[in-house]
Amino acid sequence: MAVLVVNQAPDWNQELYQATLDRVIPDRDNPPAGLIAHFAAPGAAGGWQVIDVWESEDALRRFLEGSVLPAAKELGAPPFDTKVVEIYNSLIP
Repeated sequence: MAVLVVNQAPDWNQELYQATLDRVIPDRDNPPAGLIAHFAAPGAAGGWQVIDVWESEDALRRFLEGSVLPAAKELGAPPFDTKVVEIYNSLIP
C-alpha cells in the first residue's frame, strides 16, 4: 500500500536539507527504490518540511534507516518528526 510521508523539522533549513539530499540521492536520475514523489519546502511555521510518496512503508524504512538517518547523523543534523499514513486516493494529471 502506498504511503504519504510528512517530515517536519523546526531546526532544519534549505542548506541542511540540500547537504543531506546530496549525500543520499547524489544521482537524481536514479531515485531510491520505492520512491514515487518527493517535495521539499520551507515549513509554514519555520524550519523545513519534506513530503514524499512511497510504494510502501517498508521501502521508506529501508531508505530512512540505510541512508537518511546515517547521513543526517554524519552532518550533525537535529532530529525530524515523521508521520506516515496510507494513501486512500491520488490524482496525478
